[in-house]
Amino acid sequence: MKLISFDIEISKVIDNFSGNLFEHSPLGISCSAVAHDEVKFWQGVPQLTKEENQKTVHDLMTYAKEGYTFVTWNGCGFDFRLLADESDMVEECGELALNHIDLMLLVTFKKGWFLGLDKALKGAGIGSKVHELELKNGEMLYDMNGGMAPKLWAEGEHDAVLTYLRGDVEQTLALAKDIEKTHKIRWTSGRGKPQSVSVPHLMTVKECFNIPKPDTSWMSSPPEREDFVRWIPDWEKKISALLTANNTQFSFF
Repeated sequence: MKLISFDIEISKVIDNFSGNLFEHSPLGISCSAVAHDEVKFWQGVPQLTKEENQKTVHDLMTYAKEGYTFVTWNGCGFDFRLLADESDMVEECGELALNHIDLMLLVTFKKGWFLGLDKALKGAGIGSKVHELELKNGEMLYDMNGGMAPKLWAEGEHDAVLTYLRGDVEQTLALAKDIEKTHKIRWTSGRGKPQSVSVPHLMTVKECFNIPKPDTSWMSSPPEREDFVRWIPDWEKKISALLTANNTQFSFF
């Protein structure tokens, strides 16, 4: 399988964020990137324009036509949704989202809760997300995270943000290849116990809806599967068509 990872950084600076990020829309896109044999960036100052984001969508569609399969961590619920908002190409982004591999959904649809990319990277022995960055004045950041990227971008620290973004797409691609090889997503629980989910094969978002729903009755507000795809036009029809065509459910035990 020809895998290509994809990730986005928002441009809007949001102080004291909590809750649903899309409640603060429009969010803007400062930069986005893919990684396969190399890393390609799209970037804009102060942010990518609608036309530039449309160019990104067309470029992604070209990769798909060339036989690449996109892989993300929470790309269905975030990255492709954001790109749809900013490009106004909702139908096209929806198709890309439904037909790509969202590694986080492989855990969330099985377990009923979210898992962070950092935990999965460490579980695979790959390392971690980029947390240390050097700024233009030589100062070092030791606690970098995605929430800091918009402010850094606005301050002109473009190289630092692009380095962070590069790490995300390269690490996500490495994780996908590890899962493809080991057929597992592994992590360590908050109590220090090894955990894993069996992944018979890398499943697209549409295929993930075949995964039997877990028991989430013990959770106060578990994520709903539909919340990841509600933004996609005719998502119910597109997913139900797949489920009708494939009545078998995948084993995830």
